[in-house]
Amino acid sequence: MSADTQPGEQRRPKVRWLILGAAVTFAVLACAAAVVIVILYRENTPLMMGAVTVAAVSLEVLLWTAAGVFGWGFLAKRREALGRWKRRLFGPKTESGGEQ
Repeated sequence: MSADTQPGEQRRPKVRWLILGAAVTFAVLACAAAVVIVILYRENTPLMMGAVTVAAVSLEVLLWTAAGVFGWGFLAKRREALGRWKRRLFGPKTESGGEQ
């Protein structure tokens, strides 16, 4: 049994999911701050524009981060599938690295 599948052990979250969680947290906080600023400071146009711009940029960062995280997982699965296909066609590698 590998270390990942041993019973009773908790799996640690992968770094890509932590990065996505940080992006989601930042986007939610920026959007909430923008809503509060727009409600409280309607006459201060530069402040409102700045808050909405930060919220929009945070959503853009969130979308690009999500695309990267989901693409990363897809590419890892695809690379493994191509590796299995290559091993089936050409056989396993020898330990010496040379021809058989």
